[in-house]
Amino acid sequence: MAPGFKLISADDHVQEPPDLWLERLSKTKWGDRIPHVAMQPGGVERWVLNGKVVDNRAGAVTPVARVGALLSDPYADPPTWSDVPKAAYEPAERLKAMDRDGVDVQVLYPGTAGVSGEFLAAIEDPELELACVQAYNDWLIDTWAASSDRFVTQCLVPVTSVEAAATEMERAIGKGHKGVAMPAAPWRINEGSTHLYDPEWDPFWAKAEELDVPIAFHSGSAPNILLQVYEGLDPHVAKAFDLVRQPTSTGMVLGRFLFSGIGERFPNVKFVFASGGIDWMAFLLEVADHEWERICMKGAQPYEMDTAPSDIFHRQCHVTTWFEQVGLRMRGLIGVNNILWASEFPLETSTYPNSVATVEKNFKDVPRDEREKITSGNTKALYKIAR
Repeated sequence: MAPGFKLISADDHVQEPPDLWLERLSKTKWGDRIPHVAMQPGGVERWVLNGKVVDNRAGAVTPVARVGALLSDPYADPPTWSDVPKAAYEPAERLKAMDRDGVDVQVLYPGTAGVSGEFLAAIEDPELELACVQAYNDWLIDTWAASSDRFVTQCLVPVTSVEAAATEMERAIGKGHKGVAMPAAPWRINEGSTHLYDPEWDPFWAKAEELDVPIAFHSGSAPNILLQVYEGLDPHVAKAFDLVRQPTSTGMVLGRFLFSGIGERFPNVKFVFASGGIDWMAFLLEVADHEWERICMKGAQPYEMDTAPSDIFHRQCHVTTWFEQVGLRMRGLIGVNNILWASEFPLETSTYPNSVATVEKNFKDVPRDEREKITSGNTKALYKIAR
């Protein structure tokens, strides 16, 4: 990489170890409902959460860890915990991997908890959900944030109570978390949760505005809005399709958000739509503005929305890029200040261990000042990274 560039990845993942919740939750109170790893038929280990083996979005049980970037076959899954590379779950080994990849700082999302905490959000018992969320948040601070300032942590929040979500966000931010990751459609995961765009959630957005922290929605965190994977596909092809359909789901999430009214009511809250890519974002913003003009400006029907969707986006939203060439049209329509670079470590789609070379290829025609903003500056400002 050219001298002077330091990569800050806005989207990477930690892998929770098997003892995380076992050590922090009461075995007497919760028993086998505590998230844990258990051997399954066929000699493979899987996560069990609230007494059930965790299902993933591709029609099969979730592997004990998603660490394809660290495996010789990125589409293979480690059969047992002992097969999981330490760089997935040990900070010291992660730092070594970051050095090999040329990445200075990582913003961390969950793994087993769900890419935005959706698996914990599916727990129907609000008390157990909160206990699991708090255990994760405290572990992340105690294990990762405490080990190095190169790790930027984001807390999770319970979704069955707006008050509990706001309270836990404030508690976790007070402990040192720099952002919040939450499922994009919790009402489709847990019947106890209301729609995020319901005014009932306004106290939560108000608290986020007060705390001045970004709210992140990772693609794939709303399984019920993803395209269905055909059961007859080869397992490798099924996983590849799963990884394709996740970014496309961000279109529905972002499009819905732009018309939700949240941005107008809370203009100072920043939002991250992670792992969605940017190639198609320009079209989404153009068509959103077209429909806003048609509905709001031409009087097609009564609708109160004074701000154009693209203006809300440019003021408050961020999206991530990792595999695409960052072209002029995309930068112009999406906005240089609204794009964050990510490596997606250690998922199958990660640019690791070739992040530097990938950035060189994808940013070859991008001016130096714009490149620095996307690959480090924007994320540094958003999460108030002191390095």
